[in-house]
Amino acid sequence: MIGAPLSMEELTDAQRLDRFALKYAHDGCQVREVRQVPHDTLSGYAWSVRFSEGS
Repeated sequence: MIGAPLSMEELTDAQRLDRFALKYAHDGCQVREVRQVPHDTLSGYAWSVRFSEGS
């Protein structure tokens, strides 16, 4: 499908950071790290997002 969004796995590290940064920006948070981690029930993995809260 043309124009379909890429899955998280197909994004670069910088693109994943940008995507999560937009998600948390409204709370004044700055995303520091996004990485894939093992998970038993979510198709074998999940995304770990580390961020800091601004004032």
